[in-house]
Amino acid sequence: MVLLALFACADPPVEAPVSEEGLTLDQMTVQAIQQFHEPAAADRVADLRDWLVVNRPAWAEDDWTGGYTLGPIGEADVSTVAHSENTNWEEVLGAGVPLVVRGTVDGYADAATEEDQSFADPSTYIEWTRTITSGTAAGFVAGEPMETDNVIEKGGPFGVVIPYEANKDFIWFDDVLAARTWVPEEGWGEDGKNGIICGFTLEMWFEEDGELIWYNASWTQIATVIGDTFPEDVLVGQFIDGTIDYMLGTEAFVMGEYVPEE
Repeated sequence: MVLLALFACADPPVEAPVSEEGLTLDQMTVQAIQQFHEPAAADRVADLRDWLVVNRPAWAEDDWTGGYTLGPIGEADVSTVAHSENTNWEEVLGAGVPLVVRGTVDGYADAATEEDQSFADPSTYIEWTRTITSGTAAGFVAGEPMETDNVIEKGGPFGVVIPYEANKDFIWFDDVLAARTWVPEEGWGEDGKNGIICGFTLEMWFEEDGELIWYNASWTQIATVIGDTFPEDVLVGQFIDGTIDYMLGTEAFVMGEYVPEE
């Protein structure tokens, strides 16, 4: 999901290896985002799955807590996905995070049907209300597609709150569950200085050799009061840290470890 991680401490991201076919991780990911509802999406998801399995030793060591920087994208890369006409493509940053997590694909699918999604990171999600707009919860967990609308308020330091809406579609590609999330319109805080301009995210869940692999990759443009204070690699590192918080928060919910605040 598109995440705000202001002022976080972050390790610099690393560059992802190229696939055996010579494709970069960002090329495969953005193609999957662009073609998500087309027949070709199945091949794009398969390419990403192969890459994640082949490169697992590079990212799934016991001390792996990071992610990959993703190359820049432009208007043509996401022409089929709604976004703000004010997007400044030079300021859109990308990060990809693969993790081995606990649970099953079915468990994460079931969690995706919850109306209240704030369990993903209750310390920062003031609100995350999900409405199923196409399909049903029962049909989705049985293998059918599902489309959702998400009303979100994301909190940050110093009382900063950014409200926005996001669309998130889910499709099963055989035993791989994939989701595409995008922010169709800008969302701004009350001060008009902190906001999200655009966001495009691809997620995949699949089981391999008894492990559950979750891949989350996003391109995001945000505007904040800190402006250009930090270099790009630090900002990408912040997004990676926020993404990992979201993934681990969801894992805790799926595993029955999440306890909502009173």
